[in-house]
Amino acid sequence: FEACLQAGVPGKLGDLVSTYGLTAHSSDPALADQLVVLTVDDGSPAYYYYYNDAEAGWTAIATEQEMPDGSKKTLTPPAASAFDVARGQGFWIKRAAGSGTSVYVQGQVSETKQATTVGEGLNLISYASLESFDLNAIDWTGAAGAGGISASTDRILVSKGDGSYYTTYHYYTGGSRTEFNGKWVSTTGTIALPAANIPAGQGFWYLRRTGNGTFTFKPDGE
Repeated sequence: FEACLQAGVPGKLGDLVSTYGLTAHSSDPALADQLVVLTVDDGSPAYYYYYNDAEAGWTAIATEQEMPDGSKKTLTPPAASAFDVARGQGFWIKRAAGSGTSVYVQGQVSETKQATTVGEGLNLISYASLESFDLNAIDWTGAAGAGGISASTDRILVSKGDGSYYTTYHYYTGGSRTEFNGKWVSTTGTIALPAANIPAGQGFWYLRRTGNGTFTFKPDGE
């Protein structure tokens, strides 16, 4: 929801994610596309599920969550029209059909600069842009590289679109190819700059290597 909430003001889930072009059903959630949101319920991480009702739009689904002690907890999400979501939260679309489609997010695009904390391990992040963008055209102050490409080099993984494979980019510093220092490079055969832009709205995984600590991703600088 990064691009569609102004100045960090929360919005309602039902207002933000359009059902246009998605599969709906009048009564059976399993036959409709579903919206899955990672949130916090009673102090614990939880997934809220909504299905695309043919008449009512996004409709909450009661689910059970298995607790650490083996017990079951019933999760009853709030109505999509009442569920506050904030910048930094995202969602999954669980398709009932196998064909691809576009998902439209409604709202106003924020013109304020964004900042995201990147911690060690995998971070799923995005860049709010209305058009495709080049990884090397935005600010990566804080990214870590060491001795060209090594086990301590930060990486970015971008889905190829089929859901099973990723293109991996390495942050290059300190190597013999000085023209690539401070850039994300690919290593298919030989070291080279990325050949393709990332489509608008597509997120990517940032792998922050252990020992590199955290940094604040500020793609548009200060």
